[in-house]
Amino acid sequence: MRLLSVFVVFLGAVAYATSLDRAKSYILTLEEDQEAWKGKLDDLKSLVKQTGGKITHEYSLVKGFSMEIPSSHSTDVLERLEKFAQKLKFKLNIEQDQEVHAMSGPNGPVH
Repeated sequence: MRLLSVFVVFLGAVAYATSLDRAKSYILTLEEDQEAWKGKLDDLKSLVKQTGGKITHEYSLVKGFSMEIPSSHSTDVLERLEKFAQKLKFKLNIEQDQEVHAMSGPNGPVH
């Protein structure tokens, strides 16, 4: 019985530690009028993957993608993406993904 209690506590500690490094979701888009944007986008996706991130969606109407980055090093990854863009002299936008409502009333979003 005591072994079972220790095991349950261990599992709880592992679950807690795992939840501390949740991934943050971001959307990355390139500015519209840029040459060779396809290659730049592929390079950015490779950089995200190399740093432990994951591409979750590739957009077709805008030049960009969404990604998940472990929160423990999201700041570092975002800085590397910005430096990469500056080095190649192109503009990108990175925003944290969040829920958006088109309309809201006095008591919150209208569904």
